[in-house]
Formats: sequence, structure tokens, C-alpha cells
Amino acid sequence: MENERSAAPPCTIPKRKFKAGEEPTGIRVTPYRKPCGIRQILNALEAEEIEKIRAYPFGKIVELADKPSFSGKFGRCIISRQLKVAKKHEAWFVFAGKPIRFSLREFADTP
Repeated sequence: MENERSAAPPCTIPKRKFKAGEEPTGIRVTPYRKPCGIRQILNALEAEEIEKIRAYPFGKIVELADKPSFSGKFGRCIISRQLKVAKKHEAWFVFAGKPIRFSLREFADTP
């Protein structure tokens, strides 16, 4: 089994969506902050406009402002949006400025 792992093709690091140090700034939605940015936008809209938004997939964003409960999937989306990843069962994160991969292979190795 050890030979199978060493025979795996080398892993390529995905390209960054933003250059290091040039990530977008401004209001962001993170699990460590209250969704004040979303609330500011909703306060500028009429009730009818908010209801239209709720009817579309972006309606979940309105729910974040109402009751900010963050799922692991949402957290992963926020973390992993820094890198372009094509493989479905692979997650890449930027930690301390370096990309780190977590895929099915690493999951299998986790005790």
C-alpha cells in the first residue's frame, strides 16, 4: 500500500485568484464578524426588493443577516476562495501565505 502512495503523480499547486498581498479589501462576510455589511445593504432596500432576493438563490444571504449561523460548508467556501481548484474532492487553503491541500488522500491518512 505504501508503494501505491509513492507512485502517485506529483501534486501541482493551484493558481491564486489574487496575488499575495493584493486580496480585495472592504466589507466582507466572515464567520468571525456579524453580518453588518449585509444588514447595511438590506437597510437600503425596500421590503418588496428584499422579498424578491429571498426568492432567488441569494436569499440565503438575507438569512445570514437575520440569523448568522455558519456551516462548515460556508466556512470552507470563504477559506478556499483564494485558490482556483478544479478537482471536486480536493480542498486547498492558504495558511501563513502558503497553499495547503486537503483531499481524500489526506482524509484517509487522518487517524
